[in-house]
Amino acid sequence: MVIHGDPQPVIEGYGCATCGVPLTVITAQGEKAFLHSARSPEDHEPQPVPLAQLANMQLVCDFCSAPDPVASFTFGKLDVALTTGVAGMQLHNLGSSWAACEVCARLVERRDPEGLTQRAHKRARRRHGGPGAHILRPLHQGLFAATPGTPVRRPLASRATARPADSPATDAPAAPEFRTLRPQMLPKVRDRLVRFWRTSGRNHLLDALTAGETYKVPGHMLPGAALDAPTATVDVDNAEPMRQYTALMANHVENARIFWIDPDFTTLAAHAARDLPDVRIESVEMPAPDGLLIWHAPIYRPTEPQTGVTVPIIAAQWGPVPGGVWITFYTPAEVLTQGRQLTERQLQELREHIGWLAPVSTGAGLRFGQPYAPASEQTRLMLCSLIATWILTTQPDAEITDEPADKATRKAYQRANRPTPLVRIVRLRRKQQTPRATSDKKSTRVYTRRWWVPGFWRENQPCGPGRTLRRRTYVRGHVKGPADAPLILTDRVHVLGDPTNQHEQ
Repeated sequence: MVIHGDPQPVIEGYGCATCGVPLTVITAQGEKAFLHSARSPEDHEPQPVPLAQLANMQLVCDFCSAPDPVASFTFGKLDVALTTGVAGMQLHNLGSSWAACEVCARLVERRDPEGLTQRAHKRARRRHGGPGAHILRPLHQGLFAATPGTPVRRPLASRATARPADSPATDAPAAPEFRTLRPQMLPKVRDRLVRFWRTSGRNHLLDALTAGETYKVPGHMLPGAALDAPTATVDVDNAEPMRQYTALMANHVENARIFWIDPDFTTLAAHAARDLPDVRIESVEMPAPDGLLIWHAPIYRPTEPQTGVTVPIIAAQWGPVPGGVWITFYTPAEVLTQGRQLTERQLQELREHIGWLAPVSTGAGLRFGQPYAPASEQTRLMLCSLIATWILTTQPDAEITDEPADKATRKAYQRANRPTPLVRIVRLRRKQQTPRATSDKKSTRVYTRRWWVPGFWRENQPCGPGRTLRRRTYVRGHVKGPADAPLILTDRVHVLGDPTNQHEQ
């Protein structure tokens, strides 16, 4: 093993789609192979997908592979080459940020590389073998040699909020923990949001305006404005547009069809959003004219520029405005407490006053078919995440089922003579591979490997009555090749069969 202090190239991390554990990436002669950690079960081969698409990622200690690490440390970057008889083999994706269990964290704080080596070797030998001490010792010694001072310990809050091991560390305060919204309780969440906009919403926004925030509302709400007027900035001294705005938001939420997006679908939407070329929407690409959509996990985590607080985006609502749609994003109401731990009574008071969701801004207006220029990159990513979710919910990849509210909510609706509320559950339909029929007349291609095909967008796909409308569709990534073939990511795929048909892909 040879260790150098030079920075290593940035390579996208991969995890196993079966067990959710991050994979070690080995490159040899331009080809990539994947290895499980010592913690992983031996009942399956690695199924690599990019970490951004891994909804069930299970973090492990980067030193000993123990589950549920509690801290991270930033070391100097290393370039590690394995010289084990395979020419040109290199080990990548070590990164500078290392997750640690509690025992390894104490060893790191004592700068005890030998203790780390012995613990990692003992755990690997206890499970099913693994790298020996002669391989781990120079690696752990190299980490401390590349890091003059003792690395700073940073907590890992939970699996849901932890970053991949190769993500840069940050000193910004994290958003508070919040409770996941179950599908059955979403009608109650919607009703509380309607009440917020009709009662305390106006004062909530006026307080923010007084504190220096800048909010925009649909331009047609200003006196004498045209229906297609651009968005307008709210004046704290002019209460009428704010009154009209909060009434419009209450109507949008009250008429909204409720969508709950499951974890796998949320991961796919977040990944697909990165490839959207612009912020644009067509009415045919939307699942409903009015909607309230809740992601199982935050779809994006923008940072407040003034405070540095991370704001998890877990919901969005939309409704019609002249020529387009008005979109508002929400964060858990607990974020408003700025990290304070609430008692059950205080949490109940927050639910009564605000509800479960709090708006992060007054929103943005998109006109159908026209590109929208966001004011910041964070706004662009938020809008792209929602647009990607919209488009994906209208494709065959989406499996949508209706689920009733919980029993208490259903009875409350019955007492008020309201129809029983339903929540549309959006799940990712599993792809079924249909075996291709072979022909005896001509030999077919025989692939010797499996490889990852990344997802991509297709523009201007026919749809609607008589296929006269156009929309975008997303082709999600998949693994291609025989199920029993080795899975290696490479730019070259060798094909065996008729010599006249042999080629490289």
